[in-house]
Amino acid sequence: MSPNIQWPTDTVTIIDDIRNVIGRDITIDVEVQGVPCTASGCGILDPVTQLSTNQFCITCSGFYWINTLSGHVTKAHITWGDADRSLWETGGTILDGDCLVQIKFTIANNDAVANAGRFHVDNKILVKKSVDYRGVPAINRMLVTLEQED
Repeated sequence: MSPNIQWPTDTVTIIDDIRNVIGRDITIDVEVQGVPCTASGCGILDPVTQLSTNQFCITCSGFYWINTLSGHVTKAHITWGDADRSLWETGGTILDGDCLVQIKFTIANNDAVANAGRFHVDNKILVKKSVDYRGVPAINRMLVTLEQED
């Protein structure tokens, strides 16, 4: 007879409460594509070429559409030096990244991490190395391993 494990029903609430107390805000740079150029004198969209009617626009270079960065801010539990998840090897421990952030699993956070360019954590700029999904019985948090940008 195998034991039946009963998970607490408020696990997500407890984790969220802890993150809200000890967590700090991080910003995830996400590229937003296809934003219409709003520069004065840019012209309008030519429906045939899908370009601006002013090919000399300084902002969009005549393409009409521009890409911009959007800063997605979320609360995260931050661990520097990846101390919580060291890799044990014959010669000792190896740190697997510069920073580990744990954030709530939401559609907005998942999309931001999937399309992330850079992460701004404690006034440092980092890039994504890997993402690990956690939670029982359902996924409720994401662990993102980051490393300093070269």
